Amino acid sequence: MRRSLVPALAVSLTVLLAACGTSTDPASDPGAAPSASASASTPTAAEAPAEIRQGFQRSLEKSVRMDVVIKAGNQTVTMRSALDPATGGMTLDMATPEPVSMVVTADAVYVQQDKSESKRWLKLDRKRLRPDGQLAQGLDIRAQAGILGGVVSAEPAGDGRYTGVADPDKAVAAASSESERGTLRNAFKVLKTKSVPFEATLDDAGRLTLLTYTFDTAAGKVDNEMKMHSFGEPVTVTAPKASETEPAAAEMYRFF
Repeated sequence: MRRSLVPALAVSLTVLLAACGTSTDPASDPGAAPSASASASTPTAAEAPAEIRQGFQRSLEKSVRMDVVIKAGNQTVTMRSALDPATGGMTLDMATPEPVSMVVTADAVYVQQDKSESKRWLKLDRKRLRPDGQLAQGLDIRAQAGILGGVVSAEPAGDGRYTGVADPDKAVAAASSESERGTLRNAFKVLKTKSVPFEATLDDAGRLTLLTYTFDTAAGKVDNEMKMHSFGEPVTVTAPKASETEPAAAEMYRFF
């Protein structure tokens, strides 16, 4: 059962890496909006790509909840997560379609597959995670370099909405490490074209609240939707009781 957690977590973390934002911060991106106040007026088409990329960073200034839905043919993957960027704490519930839950604290990652199957959580020591592994990378939401890193054009569509195109190659180039670039290359290699259409919505504070995009692959289209909401609302991350956990075997760290 524990070995079967590996593909499920790989799916979720690849999704997060592919879907989420850029590691560029306002100080290092000359085209970026200097602060959230810049969103008071609608950005021009030339300013919109940087504004959208920075919108993701603004969304992570406080606690936030994130909902992700991926549809490919008759298959659907859903993820519901709550993040506290200040502490690095996170909870995640995923259906791939098999259910997997994850609780992240400062010291450990707890994973549980199908509560009806087992009440025990697998405990992974964060210090033992491979720095270049998908799990360690996926836990650093701010440092992820996803499809938003490749946004090349965006047109305002009113009410904070934008439509545009992202370039996967540019998204790979925007990644902050070679391991992240490798992960993104693997995620994007199934694409038939080097152009990914997307729609994004920013709220009045310039925060990203909705991102939808479609991957065109040889096996068909893959529709992705990410919603970010409940900004600043309390997020409680509580580790499972010791009696409900079991330490990961040494061999598990080969995968993570």
